[in-house]
Amino acid sequence: MLSTHVRSVYGVKVLKNRHATLKKLKREDRVPTLHGHQVWQSSYMIMDYLQEHPLPPGQRIMDIGCGWGLIGIYCAKHFAGRALLVDADSRVFPYVSSHEQLNNVSVETAHASFDQLGDDDFRRQDIVLGADICFWPELLTQLKLLVTTALRAGVKQIIFADPGRPTFMQLADYCKRNFSCILCPRELGGRTRSKGYLLVIDNSLHRPRIEGVNT
Repeated sequence: MLSTHVRSVYGVKVLKNRHATLKKLKREDRVPTLHGHQVWQSSYMIMDYLQEHPLPPGQRIMDIGCGWGLIGIYCAKHFAGRALLVDADSRVFPYVSSHEQLNNVSVETAHASFDQLGDDDFRRQDIVLGADICFWPELLTQLKLLVTTALRAGVKQIIFADPGRPTFMQLADYCKRNFSCILCPRELGGRTRSKGYLLVIDNSLHRPRIEGVNT
């Protein structure tokens, strides 16, 4: 039975703002600064998609711009995935750790921005996931390079979710010009109410097109 200040979403336990653990972190001034202060709804769009399109067991998963880490934790819990949770703001990691323990899974964390991730980082990954991560123009530039680098390194699939910000739609246009991918609208109701888009890139479809990408 869940406690009063814990909810379950797609089988993942999530702390509510009134939970003692979150209150303690905030009292200790461990509040994330790069928009990692809450769970963003696009995370649930990825979970919902993976409910319909499950990953093979044991995949190596990188959750970039992870925030509280719920996407990576979801994959570790449902698909026995080896999840690496990456964020440019180290202050999110106590929140990741709290949810890791709450869900009885094991994940790894890494403190890095998008432009600090290179070939060696992606060669060790099968899947790259990210939700609500393309909200500044400079992030658009970094994510264009990240996608290309990840695919060249052999990442099998990339899935991004977003409400439909102009920067994200520009990223989607870039990917459609250079890679075989799909951009599909998605809307969720209930407690995970959200509306936006999923950008899904499958490397097996487009690896020959990576050389000489267009900006």
